[in-house]
Amino acid sequence: MYKKLCMVILGLALSGCVRTLEMPLAPNAVRIDTHASGLLFVNQAVPATMRAAANATLERGYTHFKIMQAELGQGEVYAGSIGGSSGTVNTTGTYGRGFVQANSSYSGYSSSTAINKPVSNSSATVLMFNRKDPQSKGAFDAAEVLKQYKDK
Repeated sequence: MYKKLCMVILGLALSGCVRTLEMPLAPNAVRIDTHASGLLFVNQAVPATMRAAANATLERGYTHFKIMQAELGQGEVYAGSIGGSSGTVNTTGTYGRGFVQANSSYSGYSSSTAINKPVSNSSATVLMFNRKDPQSKGAFDAAEVLKQYKDK
């Protein structure tokens, strides 16, 4: 049972991913939603959102961006369960001339343990500007953000 539990936990640690969706709102604005799940990936939602914001900014010909209406959530989702059952069947019988007498009984138990997988979500509206735009003051430099978050 211990080996099976270890395999399930290892599987959950490796079974995860980071997904980022981008929805255009205006020529200089996008909404980015990121979902990360699994032990190895749950802390990657914010870095993935920042990378996506920087890439969206550069792809559209802008140099700087600001994050607006940012949201972050963490929790768990059901990923499966492990369990077992055990039982005993007792049967006795008497066979004679013209009649059959039989008795049977069953006793047993079952149990299961729910396994939950950690998840993290982040969402942000990204406003993009060019370097010379007065609104770019205090904004993130997209190229610098990509350098900062390249290995995260």
